[in-house]
Amino acid sequence: MLVHAVSALLDLGVVDLLEDGPRELADLARETGVPAERLTVVLRAVTAAGLVRQPAPGRHELTPAGNHLRRGDALGLRDLFRMCTHGDFFRAWSQLGAAVETGRSPFELQTGRGLFPYLAGRPEESELFRRAMNASAPADVLLRAADLSGAATVADLGGGEGATLAAVLRARPGAAGVLFDLPEVVAGAGPLLRREGVADRCTVVSGDLFEGVPAGADVYVMARVLQNWGPEDAVRILRNVRDAMPETGRLLVVGHLSDDERPDPFVEAIGLSMYVLYGAPPRTRADHEGLFARAGLALHAVHPVPDGASVMDVRRA
Repeated sequence: MLVHAVSALLDLGVVDLLEDGPRELADLARETGVPAERLTVVLRAVTAAGLVRQPAPGRHELTPAGNHLRRGDALGLRDLFRMCTHGDFFRAWSQLGAAVETGRSPFELQTGRGLFPYLAGRPEESELFRRAMNASAPADVLLRAADLSGAATVADLGGGEGATLAAVLRARPGAAGVLFDLPEVVAGAGPLLRREGVADRCTVVSGDLFEGVPAGADVYVMARVLQNWGPEDAVRILRNVRDAMPETGRLLVVGHLSDDERPDPFVEAIGLSMYVLYGAPPRTRADHEGLFARAGLALHAVHPVPDGASVMDVRRA
């Protein structure tokens, strides 16, 4: 039940109070308005979980792992955690065993609908999902691991409201962008793209990955998109991307690669979370290579980054 202790840590504002360094328990109690003896109940639990530590008796600070719960952290775990511990997002975990048995996603078993049809009628949950996706946009992963120097046009497929693409365009002032996602998703992209100063270099296109994608980009990006779909759906999407790619085009697939021999706790936690939402199992490098081959593509290189994510550089076979 440590997950609930982490939720309390956020709800009480303790993470925010610890952002600038260690604080005394008495100060935390005064600023949160919670008596120290009750606040200690939560602090002990999150200390046991490795998110907080005591550099001296009665003094608390965030650990490196706890720092990922701060606002603006590159991994975006704060908003992702908020989403995953809310309402049906959280209750769906109780369906994990049944999902493995039946082949349906835990979220679908919990709510009777897939994730996106469910979100269509629920503004509160849609906002939680939107914030989690924007906050965890893996732009830093792309910029650290992938060579985008020769790309005149970058198309972000399933790019949401454009957080990843905006960061790429800011880093590549001479490049143009294409943001592609469902109509109801890209409808909210304008404010973000204008705020980031890239709206004049970004074409917003609405559509469905299963129907086709914009043609002719130098680099296509699918950031944490392919991992949301089962094998048959993933291959269908990949074939549409191949049909749109020029001969010299590249597809950069960003995601977390499972490793059967040396499983990483963070990677497996993310993979399991995605399985609960979408029903698609975590995949290894070999699993991805099989999908690419079926779509007429080939894995050219894998660029891992420290948080466990990888950028897979995929080209025509």
